[in-house]
Amino acid sequence: MTIARILAIVDGSDSSAGSLQTGLQLGRRFSCRVDFLHVEPDVVTSVPIVGEGMSGAAVEQIIGSLQAEADARSKAARDLFDSQCAAQSLQRVQPDDDISPGTFCVSLRQVVGRESEEVARRGRLADLIVLARPALNGDVEGAADFDAALFDSGRPVVLVPAEPVAALGDTVAIAWNRSREAARAVAAALPVLRQADKVFILTARETDDSPEPSELARYLGGHGITAKTWAFSPGTEPIGDSLMREAHKAGADLLVMGAYGHSRLREFVLGGATRGVLSHGVIPVMLVH
Repeated sequence: MTIARILAIVDGSDSSAGSLQTGLQLGRRFSCRVDFLHVEPDVVTSVPIVGEGMSGAAVEQIIGSLQAEADARSKAARDLFDSQCAAQSLQRVQPDDDISPGTFCVSLRQVVGRESEEVARRGRLADLIVLARPALNGDVEGAADFDAALFDSGRPVVLVPAEPVAALGDTVAIAWNRSREAARAVAAALPVLRQADKVFILTARETDDSPEPSELARYLGGHGITAKTWAFSPGTEPIGDSLMREAHKAGADLLVMGAYGHSRLREFVLGGATRGVLSHGVIPVMLVH
């Protein structure tokens, strides 16, 4: 697998800067096109059903307020994109332009619709999706976008902090538990791992049947990737917190892991690695379900 096309979501909020800069960093690293996407909601169809007691004037006021907010976010996304293109002398193309392979260039597509649907549909024809890490409490739209990207696109997803990161992909940590999801994450991350200066395999020693990280190291060696094993004992803290702590110790600027090895409901109720990373992720995380 190679990375030739990246889709990065810029919603016009404060977190857009992190998504945009990460998309640009990956685009340079892989000499590929980066398509930025901003989806403006159709406020008329998105207004909740109102009661009989609400006047037409009140409904119009609500629609006007929502439209003003949507317009402001669209402008913020466009301004951010334009400013970075100018500051970094980026090659700009139109979203539907054909380009030669191996060309680093950028585009911005602004559409009206449901963001989660657009993320899933357009993400299926990207090699990687980049979006800001959603807050677990209150960020309904961000959570819906993450779900759509992870479960409906069939593509790997890179979640990034709101603040831009200085580097990405130089030192990569892999969360390895021998699961189907972890194996898929490793396979999807091979282009990133090949370019990394350092690769660490993080394995939690929880039982006598804990996965053997040297098995994965040998597999990666067959792909020309040298990886060091890093076993740790999570203790009583949540596994997601342990993974982020160990990744930080290793100096990683990217964590690769499988997502939702258990059902989403079980992880939400009981906690799990995915939920822990969503709650406390301070470095970009590449996730595959």
